[in-house]
Amino acid sequence: MGYLASMRIWRGNSEAGQLVEHKVEVGEGEVVLDVIHRLQATEAPDLAVRWNCKAGKCGSCSAEINGKPSLMCMTRMNTFGEEEEITVTPLRAFPVIKDLVTDVSFNYKKAREIPAFKGPPRVPQVHRMFLVPGHLPRYS
Repeated sequence: MGYLASMRIWRGNSEAGQLVEHKVEVGEGEVVLDVIHRLQATEAPDLAVRWNCKAGKCGSCSAEINGKPSLMCMTRMNTFGEEEEITVTPLRAFPVIKDLVTDVSFNYKKAREIPAFKGPPRVPQVHRMFLVPGHLPRYS
C-alpha cells in the first residue's frame, strides 16, 4: 500500500452521532469509496455506506468530503495531501438514516412527478454521394 490516511468519518443516526477518527491504508489510484470499503473490511464492519455503480452515474455514494458535496467514487485520494485529514460526512440536504446513508426518497418521489422527455419525432436522414471529377467523394 501507499500510505496511512487520517480520516474522520461520521458515525451515528438522525438523533445523535460523532466524527470517529481512523487511520486507513491508501493504495495508488484509489478513490475515497475504496478507502471507506477498506475501513469496513478491517475496522468498522458496521459502517453504513451506500454505493451502486462506482462510476459516477448513480449518485448513491454522495457525501460531503471536507465540507464539499462530492461523489466518493469519483473523489481521488491523490487530490489530498498524505498528511491532510479527510472528513467524510453525510449530505446535509437529506435526513441521516445511519452513518453515511441518507434518506433520498424525496428524489425518487420528484422523479416520478416529472414527465419523461419526448424529443422531436425522428426524421430519416438521407445521405447523398456527390462525385466531382478529380476529387474524392464527399457526403452531405
